[in-house]
Amino acid sequence: MKNSNISNEIDSNLTNELIKQAYTLGVDTFGIADLELLREYDTYPKDLLENYSRGISIGLKVPDEVIERLPESRPIYAKHYVMLNDRLDLIAYMLSRFLESKKYKALPIPASKPLKDWKWRSFISHRAIARTAGVGWIGKSLNLITKEFGPRIRFASILTNAPLEPGKPLENKCGECKDCIDSCIVGALKNTSFKEYPKERELALDIDKCILKLQEFSKDPDVGVMVCGICLKSCPWGKINKYFDL
Repeated sequence: MKNSNISNEIDSNLTNELIKQAYTLGVDTFGIADLELLREYDTYPKDLLENYSRGISIGLKVPDEVIERLPESRPIYAKHYVMLNDRLDLIAYMLSRFLESKKYKALPIPASKPLKDWKWRSFISHRAIARTAGVGWIGKSLNLITKEFGPRIRFASILTNAPLEPGKPLENKCGECKDCIDSCIVGALKNTSFKEYPKERELALDIDKCILKLQEFSKDPDVGVMVCGICLKSCPWGKINKYFDL
């Protein structure tokens, strides 16, 4: 397999071809991250990024009405949550196969796969990859927030050694807003200010409070998975027909 080592060269044609493939497959957001900027992030295993230079972020939007009708629509949201994750995994698989056909390495990371010994973390943060790719920024809720859709997005990622052109990371644009913090039903958000991302998750989020409530929801037979969505609903960036002066 060629290009087994990380290369600093950029292949614009391959980048454009991959972008076209992704949008043909139906993604709502797409970005490419320079993984060199993510070396300090915790991953599982620790050497996960060793043979890769780029992280590809793909996202699918949750329908607005599903979010707007929360909490009553939580069973509907749960269904969409599972469906979107499955769809993202399929798209990530297909894009990985495309990159393999070009003789590059490609490792699709599942859209939602918390690891039991990893304190409710996955192999790597999809949100970190999306932020570094310039898709959006990390909000005070620790959700990835986009200009177009706010935080109403599900993400998956692909790690690759393909010489793709990366985007530029975005800084936090939440300003003084704390709607997500005020709306959290268990008071898990801590109103931490940061430009890029908090150095430790616990500085912004009481993960135990959050997880306990999600586990409670998952025991409801009408829901069945660990979803809440209230912080997604409250974010002004996700509101329909809401415009902002950037």
